Amino acid sequence: MNRYDFLKNVVVLLSGSSVALLIPVLMTPILTRLFTPDDFGVWGTFYAIVGIFSVIANGRYELALLLPKGDREAFNLFSGSLLIAFFLSVALIIPVVFWGQQASEALEMPALAPWLWLVPIAVFTNGIIQAANYWHNRSKRFGVLSVGRVVQSFSTAAINLGIGEFSYFSGGMIVASVIGQIFLSFHYMLKIRIRRLMKLVSFDQIGKVLVKYKAFPVKSGAGIFLNILKEQAPIFFLGIYFDVAIVGFYSLVIRLFNVPLSLVAGSIGQVYYQKAVEMKNNGRSVFDLYKKTTLRMILAILIPVAAVMIWGDQIFGVVFGSDWTEAGKILVIFTVYYAVRFVVSSQSSLLLVFQRLNIEVLFNFTALLLQIASLVVGGLQHDYYLSLYLMSISGTFIYALLGVYLWVYLKHRK
Repeated sequence: MNRYDFLKNVVVLLSGSSVALLIPVLMTPILTRLFTPDDFGVWGTFYAIVGIFSVIANGRYELALLLPKGDREAFNLFSGSLLIAFFLSVALIIPVVFWGQQASEALEMPALAPWLWLVPIAVFTNGIIQAANYWHNRSKRFGVLSVGRVVQSFSTAAINLGIGEFSYFSGGMIVASVIGQIFLSFHYMLKIRIRRLMKLVSFDQIGKVLVKYKAFPVKSGAGIFLNILKEQAPIFFLGIYFDVAIVGFYSLVIRLFNVPLSLVAGSIGQVYYQKAVEMKNNGRSVFDLYKKTTLRMILAILIPVAAVMIWGDQIFGVVFGSDWTEAGKILVIFTVYYAVRFVVSSQSSLLLVFQRLNIEVLFNFTALLLQIASLVVGGLQHDYYLSLYLMSISGTFIYALLGVYLWVYLKHRK
C-alpha cells in the first residue's frame, strides 16, 4: 500500500467536506435573519428524531461492507441493508400517523407535528446514504463521496434561501434538509454499477450474509443506539425543561460547529477504518497510526479552540444577529468538549476493527447516563447553564477516558 494513500484519501474526502461545510457556514448568517430561534428549535428536534432511527436504519450492516473479499457477498449485504432501511421507514408511518400530535405535545413543541410525516422519508434516504457511503469507501471511490457532500450542501442551502426569502414557512428548514438528502442519495446510487451488480443478488444470498454478519446489529447496534440517544437527549430535555428558543440556540451551535466537526471526523474515520482493517489483516500494529494521528489532530485544533474560547461569544451577535448572542455563550461552554470528542471519535472505529464492541456499549451507556443526569439536574434547578456546563465537563471526561483506553489497548496489543 502506498505510504501516502491514507493522507491522500483523507484529503480527497476533506476537500469535498470543506466546500460542503463552507456553504452552510456562509449561509447561516442569512438563515438566522430569515428564520427564528423557534424555527431552528423545531428543525433541530425533527433531526434529533430522524437521527435516532437513521443510526439503526441499515441494521448496522453497512459497517460490515468493507469486510467481504468478493463483490457477490458484499453487494448482497448492501442490498440487505437497504431492505432493512425500507421496512423500518414503512413501519415508522404508523406511529407518525397515530401518535405524532401527542409526541409533539409531550416535547412541548406543537409546531413540530405538521412535519413529522417527513420522518420516514428522511430515515429511508439516510439509510441509502449510509449504505452507499460504505460501498464507495470499499471501492476507495472517495471522490464520489466528496462530490456528494457538496451536492447535498449546495441543494439544501439553495432551497433554504429560496423558502426563507420568497415563501417563508416555519418548517422550511426541515423541507430543505430532506430534499438535500434525496439529492445525495440519488447521486450515490447513480455512481454504483447497479445493473451489473444486481445479477449477483438473490434473497437466499441476502439471508445468508445477514446471518453471517449478525454480530453487527446485535453488538454494534446497541452501542450506536445509545450513542445517538446521548447526542439527541439535549434537544429533547432542553425543550421539555426550558424553551423552544433554547433548543434553537443549541441547534445553531450544532449546525455550525458540532455537525462540521463530526463530518470532518467522519471523513478521517472512514479512511482510518479502511486503513486499520487492512493493517490488521496484514498483521501490522495500528498503534503508531493511532499515536501519530492523535498527536497531529491535537496540535491542529489548539489554536482554533483557544480563539473560540476567547472571542466566540463576542462575535456571535455581530455575525448572526442580536437575537443569537446566547448561542455564542453556549458555544464557548462546549468548545473543549467538541475538541476532545473530535480527536477521539475520528478513531473510535478501532473498536469495530478489533471487535471491542462491549467497550463501545459500556462507553455509550455511561455517556448517556451522564448526559441525562446533567440535563435533569439543571432542569430541576431551572438553570440551563448548569445543564450545559455539566454536559460539557462530563462529556470531555468520558471521551478523554476512551482515548486513553485506545492508547493503552493498542500499545500493548501484539
